[in-house]
Amino acid sequence: MKEPPEVRRRRILELVSEGDFLRPADIAAMMSVSGETVRRDLMALERSGDLKRIHGGAMPPVKVTESEPDRANRSMENPREKDEIGAAAAALVGDTDTIFLDVGTTVEAAARALSPTFHGIVITNSLVVGSILSDRPDVELYVLGGRVRAGEMTTYGPDALAQVRSFNANWAFLGAGGVDIRAGLTDYSSEDVAIKQLMIEKSAKTYVLAVGDKLGRIAVRHVCDLDEIKGIITDSTASSTRIKSLKDAGLEVFQGGAPSEASR
Repeated sequence: MKEPPEVRRRRILELVSEGDFLRPADIAAMMSVSGETVRRDLMALERSGDLKRIHGGAMPPVKVTESEPDRANRSMENPREKDEIGAAAAALVGDTDTIFLDVGTTVEAAARALSPTFHGIVITNSLVVGSILSDRPDVELYVLGGRVRAGEMTTYGPDALAQVRSFNANWAFLGAGGVDIRAGLTDYSSEDVAIKQLMIEKSAKTYVLAVGDKLGRIAVRHVCDLDEIKGIITDSTASSTRIKSLKDAGLEVFQGGAPSEASR
């Protein structure tokens, strides 16, 4: 028995929402319908504003998240996933490396996960990261000066940027408001964005630390295109479809907590 068009189109939306891009042939194969049926459904869904058709496929409409939850709420969300990501990030770092640690509760998990044998240099604009590492005399810790962003326990401004310029790092580990193959890396605060951009410029490799629900999300401010970073570190629950889209875009993708600890 053939599905009614409304049911079939809801299924198409579910498939498209799981990833950043799907080809009509893929949709047809997954739903066991003809390519012509899919084409008609995609046209109808585009007219209703439920998806966007582009050359060769379809993707969800662009929806921008304009504000982020406050720090108190964010710190309570996804603790296991953040610990997975933090452990995967820390596993990349050599004992004597120099690293930029950006701001955010997932980056804080990476600071906590640094190996006991790590005795390199850490540069951060996060007062929380500074506090986490402050009792480790083996770590050469630099907390960037500047104005403190109210409620966020982060620093920003000309003084902070000047200090970032004075370092060259092996790694930059950045937080994110969203990671999307169309919009790139995005965030909310213009002050944080400026520091992220400079950390990218001054590091050999940049990885974005993002829980799975940030993949496909677009925040209000653009940080960089995805070809300016090395890869993404996410958690074991992240959508396999979104991970494939990021890999197809040329990024390395690590999944903390996965059986192999990484998905490439």
